[in-house]
Amino acid sequence: MLGQLVWQGFGFAYGVVNFLAILVVATVRDGAFSKRPSKEENQEIETAQKQYWSVGLSPLPGFEHRFFRLRNGVGMHYVVKTEGVRGKDGSKSPHPQNVAVFIHGFPDSYLLWKKILQTSSLDDQILIAVDLPGYGGSEGLQEYSANEVLEAMTEFILGMREKYLQEEARLVVVTHDWGSAIAARLASEAPQLADRWVITSIAIPQHAYSNATAKLASAKQMLHTYSRQPLRLSLLKNAFKTLQPVLNQLKRSYYIFIFNLPSPLATFAATFGNYYFLHALHRAANKRRPLTPKQAGEAMASSVGPGAPQLDEPNAYPHASALKARLSNNGMREKLRLYREGLARGVWEKSIETVVALSEVQASSTRGSGGAGTGLFDDGPPGALKAPATIIYGLEDPAFEKRLALDGIGDYLARDSQVLALERAGHWLPLEEVGSKVVEEVVVWALEGEQTTKNIAKKVPPCEKPPRIEA
Repeated sequence: MLGQLVWQGFGFAYGVVNFLAILVVATVRDGAFSKRPSKEENQEIETAQKQYWSVGLSPLPGFEHRFFRLRNGVGMHYVVKTEGVRGKDGSKSPHPQNVAVFIHGFPDSYLLWKKILQTSSLDDQILIAVDLPGYGGSEGLQEYSANEVLEAMTEFILGMREKYLQEEARLVVVTHDWGSAIAARLASEAPQLADRWVITSIAIPQHAYSNATAKLASAKQMLHTYSRQPLRLSLLKNAFKTLQPVLNQLKRSYYIFIFNLPSPLATFAATFGNYYFLHALHRAANKRRPLTPKQAGEAMASSVGPGAPQLDEPNAYPHASALKARLSNNGMREKLRLYREGLARGVWEKSIETVVALSEVQASSTRGSGGAGTGLFDDGPPGALKAPATIIYGLEDPAFEKRLALDGIGDYLARDSQVLALERAGHWLPLEEVGSKVVEEVVVWALEGEQTTKNIAKKVPPCEKPPRIEA
């Protein structure tokens, strides 16, 4: 109890200090409170919102807006490529069409995947990109605990399987950031959902936590020994060296502490100065290069979702009233809740409906749990993935300390899994030139059955037992 109180006190103080530092930089250096968006910038945002969020328009060539209602009544928004798509309506197809489900992270929407969704190499596949609950055009949840979010996303993927997945076809889930944190949980606790999980720009939560606690315990033991032998300065040096990855991650995670401040303060931090924080993220995703007004408008439309004009259109969003309620802060208060309510490591107690549905998928699968060769009850450390996964990590990702993200990751992967650590790649892989190309190649390889020897399969062959990766 005392340790928890100390940690909470430290977290609050660390969050406040970092928030004040950002506030000073934003005010003094960048003039965040004196700048106002130009007429051209506002026009570009409105144009982008109309293009990508008007239900009556095609958001991307060949795609259309659709909605999925969860058992709890929450409405989920997604876009799907409809050209050539044949559902389970008795119509025939020359060959089974495989399905890829794309899940974004903070603070994005389905538009994060715009570049990859439009590649010609995926023309003959069924592509689905969903907005997380509380993001884009999806309605929010009552809570954002592991139970609520994992149940919602499991139900959605099951619904997509039922609607679009044909017999003998494959389903691949492709994720980024918070979507990847959710995918890691599902690949561990509901591996039947997909044949392969493509997980980008995240540290597997339980794996990173295990690495951090192990380093903390080792450093603590060294310091304990040093307290008895104060002349052994090498112990002090080694303790600090052992702690370095944890301290580095703490530095990188400053924004998480800000987002966990009391809700009014956290929301202010995410919205002050005409959404200064969002603009900073958009610049970071663009390799810190200045954005044109059109790029800035599209980036903002991707983050904030539909505006009032789109929600007022006839026959538009069936849950428009819920989306209108968050327009005052562009949904930022809702988006931050992914960080605040224990999703990453909280206990997921599956509903009876989910247990039954997953059992039915398991029983009907000809390839076993989550793909060839994985066993639903294989042993492994807590949080280990039990389905084939391809982890894609940018070595220049500013959000994660690579030693916590990669050291010993092989122990957390199922058979036929790979880790791709990309040089000159950062956090926003779906938007980056190198990152998006690699993600595209992995998705094509996975959807084509992982049998081809070209492209990504040639570069990263499946392995019977994943090697232990050391950074």
